[in-house]
This record gives sequence, C-alpha cells and structure tokens, in this order.
Amino acid sequence: MSANSGSAQKPATRQTRNSQVTREQILTAAIEEFCEQGYAGANMTRIVQMAGCNIRMLYHYFENKDGLYLTALTRVYEELRRSERETSFWDMSPRDGVVALTHFTFDYMLQNPSFPKMILNENLNLGRAAAQVRETIFSTARPFLNSIETLLSRGHAEGEFTHRPSGLHLYLTILSLSFIHISNRHTLQATFDVDLGSDSFLNDRKAHATDVVLAYLTRAT
Repeated sequence: MSANSGSAQKPATRQTRNSQVTREQILTAAIEEFCEQGYAGANMTRIVQMAGCNIRMLYHYFENKDGLYLTALTRVYEELRRSERETSFWDMSPRDGVVALTHFTFDYMLQNPSFPKMILNENLNLGRAAAQVRETIFSTARPFLNSIETLLSRGHAEGEFTHRPSGLHLYLTILSLSFIHISNRHTLQATFDVDLGSDSFLNDRKAHATDVVLAYLTRAT
C-alpha cells in the first residue's frame, strides 16, 4: 500500500512542479511584454507564444489581463525588495552603508530594466494598478524604510552625519539620482550629445550620485 501511495504522489508532485514552471514562464513573458508595450499595448497571444503555452493556461493562472498585470507589477517590486534584503549594507558603518545603498540602487536600476520600465508605464497609467496592490507593495517597503531610518539615526548619533533627513527623503534622492539617466536616456542623449549608456558616463554618474548624497548628509549645520 505504501508503494502504491508513493507512486501516486510522484505524478502529482511532477504536475505541481510543471504548473509552477508554466506559471513562471507566463509571468516572465508578461513582464517583458508589459515593459515594452505598456498595459494597453500588451498582447496576450504574444505572451503565451513567448511562454510556450496556450492561452487557456494564462487565464487559468491569472484569470484575465488585469490579473496578469497586477501580478507582474507586484513581482518587480518584490524582486527589488528581496535584492535589498540580501545585501549587507545595514551592518556597515553608517557612511559605508549609505554609499553601498546608493551604489546598489544605481546598479539595480541599470541591471534590471524591467523595474524602471514597469514603473514608468504604470505612472503613465496614473498608478491605477499600483493603487490596487498598495498594501502589498507598502508592506514590503516599510521594513526597508525602517532600515534606512536606523542607519541614519546611527550615523547622526555617532557624528558621521551632521544632517538627519527622513529615510523617505534620502531614498527618493538616491532613487532620483539613479533613475533619470535611464528614464530620460534617449532625449538627454539627443539634447547633450552624450552616450548615457557608456561605461565612462555611468561610472562618473555613480560617483557623482554618491558625492551628492554624502555631501547632503555631512553638510555644515
């Protein structure tokens, strides 16, 4: 009886694993499609073709286009927060921690284009989908902001920082410095005739962003 039970469980386990793989393939393809086409222009047929499955599976896992988009949007936020949790800059000295946070954010926006693209598209959509998953997004952002607050408080108490801004304002500054050369790359290149994607520009830009953040935190009172 135990042998029969074990053999009966194997196909079920395999089916569950295959289902998870299919769901992830659809979600990965959907993120790529939404990044390139936005919500309105995204095509469900193209998504399932990229995922190598049929449309029935898409609707089985995500119900409809709205459900798929909400899941895709939530996923790019979750990936960012997961990557932040896996870093060690919270255990560094306050100054080194802020430098590491700035470098991480700068590099993440560059190396994970799905995040800025999804966020830009969602803002064009006036944040309607983000509002629907607000609690989920905020629940993962709250510990992150709390960690920044702790880092700033420690740096101020130890005399490394003469200025003590809110964690939110500091992060928005870091994010802005890490984002505009990506979000506005093509128009800025046309305006200033500079390759914003070159290694030399990106290295200079990251150093500049770091200097700006540190100067803000250590300015004369």
